[in-house]
Amino acid sequence: MNDSMNILPESPSALPLLPGLKGRKLVLASASPRRKQLMSMLGIPFEVRPLDVDEVYSPDLKGPDIPRFLSELKAKAGCKNLQANEILISSDTVVQLKGQTLGKPQSHAEAVDMILTLSGQTHQVVTAFCVVDGRTPNDLQTDHDSVDVSFLHLTREFADHYVKFHHPFDKAGGYGAQDLIGACAIHSLKGSHYTVMGLPMHKIFQKLQDLI
Repeated sequence: MNDSMNILPESPSALPLLPGLKGRKLVLASASPRRKQLMSMLGIPFEVRPLDVDEVYSPDLKGPDIPRFLSELKAKAGCKNLQANEILISSDTVVQLKGQTLGKPQSHAEAVDMILTLSGQTHQVVTAFCVVDGRTPNDLQTDHDSVDVSFLHLTREFADHYVKFHHPFDKAGGYGAQDLIGACAIHSLKGSHYTVMGLPMHKIFQKLQDLI
């Protein structure tokens, strides 16, 4: 499927619960298949518009300020072509452990090292998002959600196998909670599973409810 095509509803439409969306169009500024899957749960057709943004941030930023900054960076880029009847949603996810921020691994070895760093630890997955109403494109509605995720102790053999067959190079922290690691390595998850997947749907739904 072409990323520019609308995704057809896969569940009963939430539009009756979101009267502010009547006659409006949702735009997801992400090519992530997980985020597309989560957005489709609303049962409302939307358009995917991936953005080519250099995700660079100041070393002075810490904690949730990092994904909040990056989600706003993407939103500002997406607003350049936003129409008045459109509503843009951008997002960014980071994994944080003891003050260290883990982004997307650039190699097999780096992904394995990330997983072993998280082994036996409780870390935080922070997903920030930005909602922009095309009628007021300078008003960035930004929020974030944080989830505590605890890993079992993992062997290098497990980590190597996981990276080899699941290719987690597009995922913060080098893993996806919806695949093998979620099934076999995560023993505790305190918060929204959807936040870990890339979109805090409960908070996004609240933001969309506020639109009139």
